[in-house]
Amino acid sequence: MFPLKSLALIAITTLALTACGGDKGATGANADGVKARQDLMQDWRGANDIMKGMMEKPDTFDAASFKEQAEFIKNSNDTMWTHFADANAKGESQDAVWSDAAGFTQAKDKFSVAIINLAEAANTAKVAGDVEQAFGAMAENCGGCHKVYKKS
Repeated sequence: MFPLKSLALIAITTLALTACGGDKGATGANADGVKARQDLMQDWRGANDIMKGMMEKPDTFDAASFKEQAEFIKNSNDTMWTHFADANAKGESQDAVWSDAAGFTQAKDKFSVAIINLAEAANTAKVAGDVEQAFGAMAENCGGCHKVYKKS
């Protein structure tokens, strides 16, 4: 269960980004897949922002909240990748997601390992330093994938 503060941040972020529009060219099931992927990615962004804030201001580290955010991303990780099955549901994804499927799968797998490691570190973390390396690895994998596979 998300703390109220976390839910509010995720809701505000999702509403703001939804207002900016989704994939204008997708229709029917393609649009549904793109929207599901975008919605989940925005939820991940909200969770990441909460964790990032704690990393930037270690005195605000809340172990339970950090763990909750990391667990949310880990537990929804498999669901995210199912929304990339349809090459016609591009949304904000580069064609490379499908034309370089092996590279995308490798990037996805590296991210998956990083988020599992982060959730494990968060499980026993008492201070921000306990998750610093694992958070950095997760963030690096997230950003690295976006540089190659997401439209700017």
